[in-house]
Amino acid sequence: MPYIPAADRPAYDSDIDRIAATLATKPPDQRKGHANYVITQILRQAWGVDKPEGESYSHYADVVGTLECAKLELYRRWIAAYEDLAIEKNGDL
Repeated sequence: MPYIPAADRPAYDSDIDRIAATLATKPPDQRKGHANYVITQILRQAWGVDKPEGESYSHYADVVGTLECAKLELYRRWIAAYEDLAIEKNGDL
């Protein structure tokens, strides 16, 4: 869940803002590849899965679970609302 304590957020926010601003300068057709690189590098380094001591099923499951939960939160917070508006505008199936 992305709702970490407010006191913990400043340690990340300036780096996130800088990375997001850099990604926003990329053309849309390149942005997803750059974002994938950034996300992969952060998770790889945070869990150390590229090092023998970090390579384990548990660490890989943690990384995949983190990605899955981030995807679901994005869908829950923004995409579902967008889809609901599209249904109102265009009608249901």
